[in-house]
Amino acid sequence: MEQNQDQSLFDMNMDSTTQSHLLSISKWTKFISITGFVIGGLFLLLLAAYGSEIIDRVSVLFTVGDADLAGAVIAIVLVAMLLIGFWLFFLLRASTLLKRGLQNRNTVQLADGFKAMRIYFVFSFVISILSMLSTLQSFF
Repeated sequence: MEQNQDQSLFDMNMDSTTQSHLLSISKWTKFISITGFVIGGLFLLLLAAYGSEIIDRVSVLFTVGDADLAGAVIAIVLVAMLLIGFWLFFLLRASTLLKRGLQNRNTVQLADGFKAMRIYFVFSFVISILSMLSTLQSFF
């Protein structure tokens, strides 16, 4: 059963309910990504404002009391924040492209939106696997 690859998504008679659901997905993904960016920005602002105090308190947690080790922990947190930023960027990009594709009835933008969403979900899958492995590792 080979389908025609050149057939447009809008030529398949996408009904208004389907378009409504895709627009709703677009709105929610935009809300989630912007909320994530705001929380990340607030976190970075707090880190900049109280960075030295955080380093002092984290270094107390370690038996050595080494400030370099606390700086390494903060560097790891910043790298994690950067990865989360990329993750949220793809969610925002998917939201924007899906909405634009539906409004303009442009299948290329709609396909790019689904591609960005696929990247977001692959990223989510990798994070989930790493989280599960970390949890399993803590049992042994």
